[in-house]
Amino acid sequence: MSKLLFLIQPTVGHLNTLLSIATQMKDDGHDVRFLVPVVQGIRTNIQILDTGLAIPNRIKRNGLICELMPPHLSLIWNAIGLPYKSGHNEVIHAFNMFSEGLEHYTHHILKLIETYRPDVLVTDFAFPATSIAADITKMPYVVIYHSGLPFRGKGIPPFGSGLPIGSDHKPFAKDYIEKENQLLNSFDRRINKARQTFGLPPTEPDILRRPYSHWLNIITSADCMEAPRENLTQNTLFVGTCFGKRVEIDEFSFDQLRPDKFKIYVSLGTVFNNKPDVFLKIMHALDTPDYQVIVSAGGTYQTLQKSVIPQNATLFKSVPQVGLLPKIDLFISHGGNNSTNEALSSGKPIIVMPIGGEQADNASRVVYLGVGKRVDIANFREKQLLDVVEEIRKTPTFQERALTIMNSLKSTQGVVTASRCIAWVASRKQPLNSKKGIPSTITPDHLEQLLR
Repeated sequence: MSKLLFLIQPTVGHLNTLLSIATQMKDDGHDVRFLVPVVQGIRTNIQILDTGLAIPNRIKRNGLICELMPPHLSLIWNAIGLPYKSGHNEVIHAFNMFSEGLEHYTHHILKLIETYRPDVLVTDFAFPATSIAADITKMPYVVIYHSGLPFRGKGIPPFGSGLPIGSDHKPFAKDYIEKENQLLNSFDRRINKARQTFGLPPTEPDILRRPYSHWLNIITSADCMEAPRENLTQNTLFVGTCFGKRVEIDEFSFDQLRPDKFKIYVSLGTVFNNKPDVFLKIMHALDTPDYQVIVSAGGTYQTLQKSVIPQNATLFKSVPQVGLLPKIDLFISHGGNNSTNEALSSGKPIIVMPIGGEQADNASRVVYLGVGKRVDIANFREKQLLDVVEEIRKTPTFQERALTIMNSLKSTQGVVTASRCIAWVASRKQPLNSKKGIPSTITPDHLEQLLR
């Protein structure tokens, strides 16, 4: 068995997928621990920071060791400002935040490598200091991507723009293209500056828009739920969605779901969800006798409890989303990677109301796949949202396409496949490349052939 060190940014969206894989690898008998940049025990009453502070406890509840390293000061200041950004500006802000303090993080990763002596590093794609520490120590590292959104392809718009997939973007995408190029160049410069500090040669350019591990890149998605991507490497594998065993704390009874109602689940994520006016507007738009509305309100729960809400709506601070999705009829979501993948795995149509980050691109992906619609969270009218819900409800193709994707995903076992592939790299100490005749999405039928 191998020793594995998982490294993540302190956000729930970046944690969930890696936590599912790490828990599977622990069950497989491996020695697994996390390293997270968090100062534990300091409550700030700032939602995004306090959500990050809860990350170590979420990891420990799953029986895993979590080591802490001090966050770079830039992470704290940038995190405070992140909820005030939206759209493409939020993408730029987030990746600037992820690329600052690289030397600081690399030093701390090197210290734990020296102490723990792992066989492989497993990192979220937004933690590039991992690759620097791995190259210094000549250690294998695996990069996890939650979807194929960062990668390039024909008809793929600039990352974070939310422009439609498959159309000609040049007439109206000049500003997005310029901003994206500035972001990519800035990101590459910061990484190469840190690499130079540690005596490493420059990395290949465009690191944000290509799979960057020379050992193994895992995409926790499948080609059936992605637009075509053209710059994937031989060691980049789709494994299917990954949301296996995770110990969660919540209070929700499935018995309250009404079989005679059209059940709509509403969630705007775990970080940017402090939007009571938006939640109220959604609930009032859906105030019809035919609907049952379940709302996961997150950080705005206390505020909404003081408001008058429609009788057909029920508020919760959180719900067991993975368990709930198969039992509802329609998901209204912010469009985060985890939520989008979980909905598609459950065969559910989606209305995406993106706030920032990758969410606008997921909205484009949902429309491209024909499994849902996009609604502007800032300017929608109640009747407009109701009309979109009714369109999806009465148009069978949305449900049919969602079910087709769900059935395709049934042939995958994401967490098991990811665990086996990572363990192979840890034990062999060599890149894991796909082979001729093996599909881009790895299923159990092809896993043994891949690992042979």
